[in-house]
Amino acid sequence: MAPPPVLTGTAQRLITHHVDSVGALDLLLLMHRTADRDWGLAELCGELRCPSAWAVKQLRVLDALGLVIQPAPGRYRYVRGRQYGPAVDEVALVHRDDPASVAKLVFARPPQPARVRVDGLG
Repeated sequence: MAPPPVLTGTAQRLITHHVDSVGALDLLLLMHRTADRDWGLAELCGELRCPSAWAVKQLRVLDALGLVIQPAPGRYRYVRGRQYGPAVDEVALVHRDDPASVAKLVFARPPQPARVRVDGLG
């Protein structure tokens, strides 16, 4: 039996720097798996059982990475971006055979600094 595939550095960086939850990973992999389909926000949220505000935030991240386009207003489609497209292919392949190893990378993400909102001081 062949050993499971291992993620390259680029694929690992994609996960550790840009995928902040298993839900975000699920969204990325859903979009990748259905690259021939345009999704409406309500459809994505229904499929993933997530709030629309959260989905919009995640779609913005994917858009900034060049992995999502809007072919029409309110519609989203995965696109295999030049920088991260091959990394997403790798993540999808490894996740199919060993989802736990990909999830561990998500959970190994360095903690983000807390954002403190200060109102009325001064």
